[in-house]
Amino acid sequence: MHKIIPAIAIAAIHGAVSVTAQACAAGTAQQIGGNWYCSEVKAITYSNFPGTGSYNKVTNMDANTGQCTSEKQAYRGSLAPMSEELSMHFRGPTFLKQLAVYYPQSDAKVKRSDHVHAHAHRHGQQHAHHPKRDHAPGRRAVGDMVVATIDGQVVSWANEYAGPGASPNTAAAQPLPEPQTTLATSFGSPSQVPSTTSTPTSPDPINPLPHADSSGGGSGQWARQAYFNAEAGSSNGFTFLNHFGGTSGKPGTADGGPAFGASLSYASPDGRSAAASPQTLGNKMIDDDVEIIVLSDKTCEGDSCGYTRPGGVAYHGFGGDSKLFMMEFSMPRSGKTGFNGDMPAIWLLNAQIPLTSQYGTNPKCSCWTSGCGEFDLFEVLDTGNFRCKSTLHMAPAGGSSDYFRRPDTSIIKAAVLFHGANQAAHIKILDNGQNFDESLAADVVEAMAQEGGHGGQSSVFRLADV
Repeated sequence: MHKIIPAIAIAAIHGAVSVTAQACAAGTAQQIGGNWYCSEVKAITYSNFPGTGSYNKVTNMDANTGQCTSEKQAYRGSLAPMSEELSMHFRGPTFLKQLAVYYPQSDAKVKRSDHVHAHAHRHGQQHAHHPKRDHAPGRRAVGDMVVATIDGQVVSWANEYAGPGASPNTAAAQPLPEPQTTLATSFGSPSQVPSTTSTPTSPDPINPLPHADSSGGGSGQWARQAYFNAEAGSSNGFTFLNHFGGTSGKPGTADGGPAFGASLSYASPDGRSAAASPQTLGNKMIDDDVEIIVLSDKTCEGDSCGYTRPGGVAYHGFGGDSKLFMMEFSMPRSGKTGFNGDMPAIWLLNAQIPLTSQYGTNPKCSCWTSGCGEFDLFEVLDTGNFRCKSTLHMAPAGGSSDYFRRPDTSIIKAAVLFHGANQAAHIKILDNGQNFDESLAADVVEAMAQEGGHGGQSSVFRLADV
């Protein structure tokens, strides 16, 4: 969701929570635009989820005062709290061509994909999430602590980068700072360095979607729950939203003012305005600084989604310990500068965040500040950079310093697999021949969870136990 919230305030909420950082291969670390990068990879695995914890769940929003109340929400599960319902977020310049969500389902009577098929397709194509309002979860703010293991030593430093600057193509790598034996806690406060390092190579989810099997990979097949195809102009199981609630008489609300920010609204096909009813995302690039939120097509009835913003547009997200997001996209260079110029991003949020307050100025109106969950998948952190980073914001929090090559001149396919049985989340670049069929064989999905491979272009980031 990407809010800019002072690290001291976050530390006061969370207390001391340590994480392990993945080690950069010797001689690969470089600093660009205030952020550290190690090596280009094709796959990143996040493992060692703590499985238990709690966050502050919003229980009421008073539009008259701009104040909110919350209660402690405990969670337990192999990937909790990321096993709860999630929303998908896309910021331009991004061209989303296909999107699908799968769940393990051994008895699904749908077309089966036993292997990768040849597939001809047309090619075109906070840290830094969308701080469109004063607070934007996921964006790394000035003063936030950043952590990495550089040449075998854990180092941390305060981020000094405040926004888009010169293109990294012309920016020189900066010398490494003196290593410090401190490590960032969840959301940035210092704590003791844990003894373990890695090398580069909940309760049940809230009302999960029908027939979603959360038991894990196992045998059988994975059934497609929702699918979008831009070229065909078709969408099934998705709702495309943005943050223009209450504008021009469209569904949603702006009650509560800046404290809450505008609620979710139905997105126009280009995402630049609100619509009166659900629309299918258009077959064109999402522009710079335009954000599209994707939820399911199941409306929140009563308290089935937990507490939601009164008067807002509300749909279920995608829950479960085991779920698979597949996407085909490109991130063309726009050449734009200024706020969020040429800084595309794709990320996941605990769906409670956009359903209450994603960009309000009152941090108590969002569970993000207390660690309910954000997963940055492909995020460009400064204008024109060709590197995409990933980071987990929860308790504990951490992010790999390895990066994916931004698909600026080609279209790529990628998988984001939450594997409950393995207590791991995987981001993986797929072969271009991989189809988005109505079902996927279990061995196809299990291959996405394999660590290693890719000619050594993979890495593992191990989250420390709380």
